[in-house]
Amino acid sequence: MPDSIKTTRISFIVAAGLEFATAALLLFIFFAGAALIGWGTERSSLLGSTLLGAAGIFLAAGFVLFGVVDLLVAAGIAKGRPWARYVGIVLAVIYLIAIPVGTILGLIALVGLLGRDARDWFGSLRPAPSLPQVPPPTI
Repeated sequence: MPDSIKTTRISFIVAAGLEFATAALLLFIFFAGAALIGWGTERSSLLGSTLLGAAGIFLAAGFVLFGVVDLLVAAGIAKGRPWARYVGIVLAVIYLIAIPVGTILGLIALVGLLGRDARDWFGSLRPAPSLPQVPPPTI
C-alpha cells in the first residue's frame, strides 16, 4: 500500500474516532442536562428541554453514523475497493467545512484519493484492453 493511501486511511480512522468522541460528549451533555432538570419534575415538561434532548440524541446518532461510514471507507481503502475511493472523496469534501481539524483531515484524504498512487491502488476506470489469445505451441 502506498504511503499516501496509508495516510488517507489513517485520516478516515482519526475522523471516525473524533466523531465517536463527539457523539459520546453530546450524549453526556444532554443526559447530564436532563438529570439536572429532573426526570419526573414539573420542569422536565418544558418545551426547551424536550427539544434539546431529542436534538442531542439525533446529533449523536448522526455522528455515530458518520463514524461507522468512515470506518467502512477506511476498510475499503485498505482493500483497494473502488467504491471506497468515491465515498471517501464525498466525505473528504464534507469534512472541508469542519474548520480546522476537519479541513486538515479532508485535505489529507483528498490528496491521497485524487493523487497518482490512487489510480494504481484502486485501478483504472477504463477497462483493460483484451489481449489476443495465442494458442500454445505444439511440439
